[in-house]
Amino acid sequence: MFIDIINRLIPALADAAALSLVTLAIVLIFRTSFTTNFAQGMIATAAAYITTVFYNRFLFIRFPESNVIILMIISFLSGIIVGFLIGVFIDVILIRKSKFSNALTKQMITMGAVLFLLGLLPTLFYKADLNMPSIPRFFNETMMIPIGDRFMVIQQNHLYSIAVATLCISAVFIALKYTKWGLGVRSTASNERVAGMMGVNTKLITALSWGIAGALGSIGAMLHATSQTVSAGMMVEMQVNGFLASILGGFSTFIGPVVGAIIIPVLNTFTSFLSQRITVGGTSLSVYYKVFVYIIILIIILIKPIGLFGKKIAKKV
Repeated sequence: MFIDIINRLIPALADAAALSLVTLAIVLIFRTSFTTNFAQGMIATAAAYITTVFYNRFLFIRFPESNVIILMIISFLSGIIVGFLIGVFIDVILIRKSKFSNALTKQMITMGAVLFLLGLLPTLFYKADLNMPSIPRFFNETMMIPIGDRFMVIQQNHLYSIAVATLCISAVFIALKYTKWGLGVRSTASNERVAGMMGVNTKLITALSWGIAGALGSIGAMLHATSQTVSAGMMVEMQVNGFLASILGGFSTFIGPVVGAIIIPVLNTFTSFLSQRITVGGTSLSVYYKVFVYIIILIIILIKPIGLFGKKIAKKV
């Protein structure tokens, strides 16, 4: 039973790695722009499309003798750049040029971006979608580690996904603590007006945050796409879980939502594992395992509405 849990837990942590990147991107925008970015998933999906097409239709054909890993790194970088530029574009061009810029307006703009990209991507890449493989599975070998009379099965792809996400998230937290951008983000998140009065270029901070959030989400989408086919709706569930993770961990912190993003896939794994062993009237409860997960999350939020790591904001009158 222990081996079965481990064999399920490692893929869950790989899912959590991608979800953590998307969640951190959502929180980063929320803390600097004071709105929820509904377009985060579609920005990431656009980057995954670009990465896949650039690799399969250009790099792999033009440079067939080149090292596959180098080609993949180049294609990944192209997707990251695309995600960064789309994020900056939404903030600088769409949001700032809007007549009435408030939280609701920003949400509506991001919803408009969702509809635009949802229609554009399948149309733009229609021919590329036909018989096109998804993002290549880097380091797709499977390791079999004998433990007694059983084997612990570990895909290298999962390990590298966890490593990439850990590296990226660590880099962001280091930047938040030790760089001028991080100081600007924390100042803007605390009080945008006061930060501006103290000389912080809040517009630059916000633009960079949108760009970095777009890049983080793009990395998450590319890691997620290594285990499935790229499609326009590939990030819908991850977008929803990203918001759930942010609420579960607490929107008022940066670390809390990341922890929430780890908890949700792990809960999915354990509830699926347990529900397969429970039957009611001869019917397995395995089909309802996600319902159990959402019920657990709802109970946690009801007990602690500000999230597991949320902080109460004290206002002086």
